[in-house]
Amino acid sequence: MTTVQWTSDLSVGDRSIDDDHKGLFQLVDELSHANMSHDYINVILDRLKKYTIEHFSREEVYMKKAGFPGYEDHIKEHANFNEWLETIRSTYARFPQSPFIIGDSVNGYLQRWLRHHILTEDMKYRDFILSQKKS
Repeated sequence: MTTVQWTSDLSVGDRSIDDDHKGLFQLVDELSHANMSHDYINVILDRLKKYTIEHFSREEVYMKKAGFPGYEDHIKEHANFNEWLETIRSTYARFPQSPFIIGDSVNGYLQRWLRHHILTEDMKYRDFILSQKKS
């Protein structure tokens, strides 16, 4: 499976948020090259849960502090991701015999979501913050 790669055009201009994003790219890359097993899928799902708690919180504080007008819509994007993740976690808990199917599903979704979310949604607050700094 192909993987997504971090490039400088994905930078939102905040080092800690960019580092979070790079960490998620690394996790997606690991997942795409992994030998799927029950334990490994659980580790990935746990790491994703930890990521969402830490990163989304950091990003939401950053946007709120900047007065980003799209804050509420962005929070909904995060909530949708968390809902997807909880659905995957509960599905896998019920059907642990399918690590390859779950692994491929998680990887595919993460690749699509990551590129879309950063390039579309995160760039909105980046552009807003940059315009505020210029004025």
